[in-house]
Amino acid sequence: MKFYIPVLMVLLAFTLISAQDAVKSDVHLFQTFLQDATISSRGYGDAGIVFADYDYASIFSVGFRGGYPINPQVEVGTALNFINFSPEVGDGESGLSDLTVAGRYQILPDNTKLAVGGYLTLPIGKEEIGQGNLDFGAFGAIRHPLQNGMVITGVLGLNFIETTTQTFNQQTFEVEKETDYETSILIGGGAIYPINEQFHVIGELNFQTEGDYALLTGGVDYTLAMGSKIRGALGFGLDDGAPDLMLMGSFLFFLR
Repeated sequence: MKFYIPVLMVLLAFTLISAQDAVKSDVHLFQTFLQDATISSRGYGDAGIVFADYDYASIFSVGFRGGYPINPQVEVGTALNFINFSPEVGDGESGLSDLTVAGRYQILPDNTKLAVGGYLTLPIGKEEIGQGNLDFGAFGAIRHPLQNGMVITGVLGLNFIETTTQTFNQQTFEVEKETDYETSILIGGGAIYPINEQFHVIGELNFQTEGDYALLTGGVDYTLAMGSKIRGALGFGLDDGAPDLMLMGSFLFFLR
């Protein structure tokens, strides 16, 4: 009986690890990095670069995003970037983005993961590059493993985006600013396909109702010998509000 107890404990631990690995909890999405269904077992960070090409401008950013589990059901995350905005006409601008703070709670911790959460942006960014806005929103996300090892993902979100309009007051001869919020629905889905234990292919398609935004991305996630990851993705805009072409690359690491 004493011999079977440790064996049963090992089998139980293996079962729990297998259930967690079934949804590829350590493989993160590219587009909805902070709006996901999994809770990490340890803190992690993702340092990377993004290049986005639009009809009217190109954007290059260097940034960091990451998450930290408060407990097995709650995770908080953050993201911050340094952005260079280069328009086709006129001078370019560079500066910090707003600081995004997000959190999620996993309400379904079984083999199928389901989580709800929210986010807000602290308006510390430079207004000349389109930052300095207090945006916020809520979302629900799901991951479900299939028998062939593929994991399907989904997200549904409601975003409130701060907008500012400027009007000229002819009586005071001053420019007045008015702030309002536009509501945008986020609908997204994707798949994670394991080539082997180290190499995963990630596909995502996300839509936002405000701004005519639709973006299709295909990426790879490769685990190095020390457990860190090299990640890269290519994105194609399917509507006017999304970039025509997007390139993403990053190095993801875990805290000990």
